[in-house]
Amino acid sequence: MAQFFKASRTNKQNNKIIKHCQIDKLDHQGRGMLFHQNKPMFVEGGLVGEIVDVSIDEDKKRYKKASILAIQQKSDLRIEPNCDHYQECGGCHLQHVEQASQIEIKQTGLMTLFERFAKHKPTQLEATLKSDAWGYRRCARFGVMYDKKTKKVQMGLRRSASNELINQQKCPVLKPALSQLILPLKALLNQLQGKMALGHIELVEADNTVAVLLRHLKPLSEQDIALIIAFSAEHQLHFYAQSSPTDIQCLTEQHKLTYSLAEQDCEFEFNIDDFLQVNADINKQMVQQAISWLELKNTDHVLDLFCGLGNFTLPIAKNVKQVVAVEGIQKMVDRGAQNALHCHLTNVAFYQADLSDLNELKADWAQQRYDKILLDPARAGAAECMAFVANKKPSHIVYVSCDPVTLARDSALLLEQGYTLAKLGLIDMFPQTAHMESMALFTKK
Repeated sequence: MAQFFKASRTNKQNNKIIKHCQIDKLDHQGRGMLFHQNKPMFVEGGLVGEIVDVSIDEDKKRYKKASILAIQQKSDLRIEPNCDHYQECGGCHLQHVEQASQIEIKQTGLMTLFERFAKHKPTQLEATLKSDAWGYRRCARFGVMYDKKTKKVQMGLRRSASNELINQQKCPVLKPALSQLILPLKALLNQLQGKMALGHIELVEADNTVAVLLRHLKPLSEQDIALIIAFSAEHQLHFYAQSSPTDIQCLTEQHKLTYSLAEQDCEFEFNIDDFLQVNADINKQMVQQAISWLELKNTDHVLDLFCGLGNFTLPIAKNVKQVVAVEGIQKMVDRGAQNALHCHLTNVAFYQADLSDLNELKADWAQQRYDKILLDPARAGAAECMAFVANKKPSHIVYVSCDPVTLARDSALLLEQGYTLAKLGLIDMFPQTAHMESMALFTKK
């Protein structure tokens, strides 16, 4: 019996139904692939060997994208998705396979991309860092939209390939304390006088509390503030209101948000709008692995690029003589310095620099000698500063990446400069999704 799927929203002019397509392989994002009319066609949700009927959503010069209408022959690997919103949400695209299969898909993708973009075939991967497949995410942002027809506020994640919001009821990848807040928060927003001028809402689970950040486009009334304070007391959380990117006010009792890395005896304070690794368990494993791979010594001078609020910096500082940490966003630099003081570390220096600007690499901090370097850039990678990293000739370089394509691209220069890819491993930071975190170690005698 055919299994039916809801097709993605598409332009009717480009819509074309093709029956009985057989999925040949998967790409690094876990999408099914086959060739149709001499072009690769990517089929969201397809698995190898499946025979499917599809609807073409995009027909570009070099590729096509399609949605499954029906599965005529399904893979033995296919399972029933756990989330009620799976067919409509744009978030978790791999729920139709078990976590072990998800990891295998990502491992294959990482190896393939490294070979393609770094022109180097890794001999093997290190053991994947993994955690619980559900209930792992400690922060999330939901869209908020006022519907003029119903005169109600909608709150939810966005539909796949759309700006529309789904009617969010729960989110099983969120920490339970956050998922359980979705419906009560939606009810609260619909009680506010200023509900027509709301932006988005963010939820964060710190080690010591749960916090909510509400973006509003017009000042909140005293009545609305009173409702929020009462709601916060009932649910034992801290509530922040944001009227602009730089204006954030805590409407409840001021409370420092913290998370810790117990194994390294480090506690971090952060603000509600700071970048935070979403998976706390994986973050602990990731930091520990980076420290192990760097083979730190108490005589080492270490450079930490794209350091954020010091997530890697402070644990490294516990093991070495000195760490220099560099970050592009000044408020994160300030937070990192504060966290170093909070952890009683005096062998850390934080600097602000745009690492995509070659002139910034002429600063005093950049002229120092470093035994080892760690970098953890954003998705865009670190192409502009890779020559600088190689020229420093550190014995160990650990590159933490949230995009395997830019990791492989940036690795090419290190390999050309005589570095060896000593270790490469997947980090399953985002189970159920196609997002892939990874870590590479380069060494040079």
